Amino acid sequence: MKTKNYTPRIAANDYLVLEDAEGSVGDLITIKTNTKTKKEVKEKIKTNNQNWMKKFPFLKNKNTKIDMAIVIYRKPGFIKRQDLDNIAKVILDVLKGELFYDDSQVVRLLLYKMDASLIKGYNTDSLVISFRIHKPNKQMILINKKEI
Repeated sequence: MKTKNYTPRIAANDYLVLEDAEGSVGDLITIKTNTKTKKEVKEKIKTNNQNWMKKFPFLKNKNTKIDMAIVIYRKPGFIKRQDLDNIAKVILDVLKGELFYDDSQVVRLLLYKMDASLIKGYNTDSLVISFRIHKPNKQMILINKKEI
């Protein structure tokens, strides 16, 4: 029988969130976008963040416009192999119907992938999602936040 190599997970990154974010969440998860693992990743994001997503029922109004930032922290080397558009698609598919009514409400999307801070023996891959109601005259700027 094949045994799985277990690597503990730990939050090691200072998180970047959208300035003036009305909601933000951080999750220790490795975002994978290939066909075999995409479904599993979507389910983990949905399960891990279900309670957080329910805190914002006003986003279910399909006329609400949203500015959103997605920051991915991944082991150095792996991050170069993932396309941002594929990462965005996976995450927006999960949030559709859970956080907001439809991903067409997202009028500005800031995507950023970074090398994760490494700690020997731990998996530090993470995902940070933050949003605010659309502010057309305000730039989308990421700010450093120690804890989410």
